[in-house]
Amino acid sequence: MITKETYTLEYVNTLREKYKKDPSLLERVLFAFGLLEAITRVGMPFIFKGGTSLMLILDHPLRLSTDIDILVKPGTDVDHYINEAAKIFPFKTFDEDRRVGKNNIEKRHFKFIYDSPLRNDDFYILLDIVFADSPYLSTQSCEIKNELLLTDNTPITVTVPSPECILGDKLTAFAPRTTGVPFGIDKELEIIKQLFDVATLSEKIDDYQNLISTYDRAVLDEIGYRDITATREDVLRDTIRSCVCIIGKGVYDKDDFPLFIKGIRSIGGHVLSMKYSATIAAEQASRVMYLTSCMLTGQSFTPIENPEAYLHANISNSKYKKLSYMRNQSAEAFAYIVESLRIIEE
Repeated sequence: MITKETYTLEYVNTLREKYKKDPSLLERVLFAFGLLEAITRVGMPFIFKGGTSLMLILDHPLRLSTDIDILVKPGTDVDHYINEAAKIFPFKTFDEDRRVGKNNIEKRHFKFIYDSPLRNDDFYILLDIVFADSPYLSTQSCEIKNELLLTDNTPITVTVPSPECILGDKLTAFAPRTTGVPFGIDKELEIIKQLFDVATLSEKIDDYQNLISTYDRAVLDEIGYRDITATREDVLRDTIRSCVCIIGKGVYDKDDFPLFIKGIRSIGGHVLSMKYSATIAAEQASRVMYLTSCMLTGQSFTPIENPEAYLHANISNSKYKKLSYMRNQSAEAFAYIVESLRIIEE
């Protein structure tokens, strides 16, 4: 259980000194987990998903995230749980943030209000609720605990998707021309968050079939919600195309690259694990390109163990030959590019 000390100005400043990140962002992360704990304590039935869930699913928090995204079964009466959760410290009250939906997904949004130690004023954490059947083939139990939180000896656990299943779900969000966070609505940071998350999760694949099964369910759901004519293959090709644009630094789809760069430059303050850059984004995109190429063609995803063996590979006959510069930047990234092109162009 999270201790009250976690929500103090002194502790926020301790984290600021340790991680050199925006204290207002760190504060919101802490209170977000307070909200997660509150809705768990009142017995709300849900699956915790989204970017913030990765701060529990992964071994260590790698990217700061501040919203709580949950999935509940259609028809669930959440109002009683919301009312009770808002009575639990550190929250004071809540407001429902009513929005007009842009697709056929049933959602509700709530702002949980708290006294901000940094602002000396009210602020809020957003709870996003999606009412839908779970696309996840596998879930697991995670304790609300990581190195950012101060906790006591009373564990509180939540249900989360397995790493492969949330990867399958999140891959549909990194497809900006079809089912993903779209271009043109000032959401470039959100697009790159999806790249970062799927690249990170791709290193945690133990059950590839769980990934495929969840993706296949999630992508059909997203296509249906948006009432678009895209197919599963179209969405995967969208993801591959986005990876190529990022790796190629605008040589391919040059009009889209400035949008990706805007997101890449914005995400740095959210990443705990490294100093993020276009170089790292290109390396991550290479791995995601290989994964989605495997998914597109029905091949197994096998991490490359000896990337140096690919350093002399020739891709000069490929339409993506200008990606060959990665040979000198990252042997592993270049190896994933070579394998991707072999798969999708054979």
